[in-house]
Amino acid sequence: LQNTAMSAETYQQMLAIYLYQNKLANAKMLWMRIPDNLKDQNKELAQLNFLNIALQHSNYSDFFKHMKYEWSEPNKAIINDLLVRKREELFNLTASAYVSIYEQNLLEMAQMTPDELKSACFDWTREQDGDKHILIPKIREPTPRVASDDQLLKLTEFVSFLEN
Repeated sequence: LQNTAMSAETYQQMLAIYLYQNKLANAKMLWMRIPDNLKDQNKELAQLNFLNIALQHSNYSDFFKHMKYEWSEPNKAIINDLLVRKREELFNLTASAYVSIYEQNLLEMAQMTPDELKSACFDWTREQDGDKHILIPKIREPTPRVASDDQLLKLTEFVSFLEN
């Protein structure tokens, strides 16, 4: 096989797709395979790597800071979808981990404007604590979990049905 060099744009798209699919180890390995001259010449590749590093360390604040970049057209849609997905993940984690959170803390973590945050957290309750706003997530109903014995029984019935 010939040693064909891929373009920086191809590497960008591959990195963006790996990030979108949450295949962080694949993105890291791809980054290691990218030639150094392409890494040095292309800022968008470095920016995608910063996103990967932030995601690997579960550092939402850094992730959203690095998202504020003028992405190229081929990657813009993927990156915007990734942004929406990660913000939703952040809000779900926050809602399940905190009883309440200061609005300013969530703004800093999500790197959003107050208006964007209000529309994203429209169903959260707002309270006043002096001069600070507190957000209280809406309590979500837990998803019913099927006991493992019930699952095993269903599986056994299904296997016996297939055997007969």
